[in-house]
Amino acid sequence: MTTPISLDQEFNFLVGTYSNLDVLAHQPYAPTSGEGIYSMSISKDGQLAQKSVTECLNPAVLIPHSNGSMVYAIVETIKTTGEVLQYGVDSSAGLDLQGSFTASGKSTCYISVSPQKDTAIVINYWDAIIDLVEVDSDGKLGNIIQSFKQLYRKEGEWRQVEYREDHWENRQVGPHAHCAHFWHDWVFIPDLGENAIFQYRYDPAAKKLEPDTHIKFEAGSGPRHMAMHPTLDICYVSNELFNTVCVAKLDASDSSTSKERLIPIQYESTLDNRDQVSYVSEIKLSPDARFLYVSNRGDNSLAIFKVLDDGQLERIDVVPTGGKFPRHFALTPCGNAVLVANQDSSTITLFSRDIESGLIKATGDEYTIPAPNYIRFLG
Repeated sequence: MTTPISLDQEFNFLVGTYSNLDVLAHQPYAPTSGEGIYSMSISKDGQLAQKSVTECLNPAVLIPHSNGSMVYAIVETIKTTGEVLQYGVDSSAGLDLQGSFTASGKSTCYISVSPQKDTAIVINYWDAIIDLVEVDSDGKLGNIIQSFKQLYRKEGEWRQVEYREDHWENRQVGPHAHCAHFWHDWVFIPDLGENAIFQYRYDPAAKKLEPDTHIKFEAGSGPRHMAMHPTLDICYVSNELFNTVCVAKLDASDSSTSKERLIPIQYESTLDNRDQVSYVSEIKLSPDARFLYVSNRGDNSLAIFKVLDDGQLERIDVVPTGGKFPRHFALTPCGNAVLVANQDSSTITLFSRDIESGLIKATGDEYTIPAPNYIRFLG
């Protein structure tokens, strides 16, 4: 029995795929590799259609610029320094390469454009190198303004992993930055290897990041990604190695004072069985910010949390994704459906979503796409 999907309109979206499994920091077990970025659509009744394919190496993160006419595609590799490809986007989700930026580090994994839209932070996971980059009025990346390695351990207390098998067995012997979020006068950058969130003060006039402090997390937890609540001074941090979500208060008081601006107040598990091997991946709020979703690679599930009035969480369900190693997922802009990218089974599975309860149900439909790693809706 299938559960139907009903959307308020047709939506275009992009799917990133791993095209070379041998140059990654991790080892996907997908049956085949992809070709690059797949431009797709979902109809009002939930039918998926492929429109075109843009060939490129391991586009692991796809982030549209706020101008709506450009998307950044991050090339993930540990063999060379990473790249950020810059594509123009047409009304049918077709892509046209307009430029590329060469990062200072390897396994590039994230880009965050400043609120002023004239700079961006590029994160390199493998060696925890942070690049602050100029951005022009069209969204194209320019010169590197700042570049530095993020860590707090002293020399001799850490080491750089040398190859991916070394990385698999030693996730926290050295720093591994994951993402970046601007918030008021500060920037937060989670680091799985350092087991902390680094806090920087950002000066938009000088276009400069200044180290402020770092917030240590539970030993061994491995903070990965963040979701910022749109109206509350609250954020949510996924801890990859502990399979937990941390709820943290954000403090903008006494802005001239140097102090921790992110204060953990709650930890909630994303799993029913915490003894199994599983790793948290993506974390997202629903469009109305009433529910939070987290994907579990290994348990192969989505954990669903209700966001309470004070921003804290109550887990209400854990739902199988119907595929292996759900690296990423996305909610449709209307919130009526969820698409899950199951990396190791090379499938996208579909779920209908009840906006009032936040709960999801599998439609029974799946779309075959090789080694999917990211889903991004456009428009």
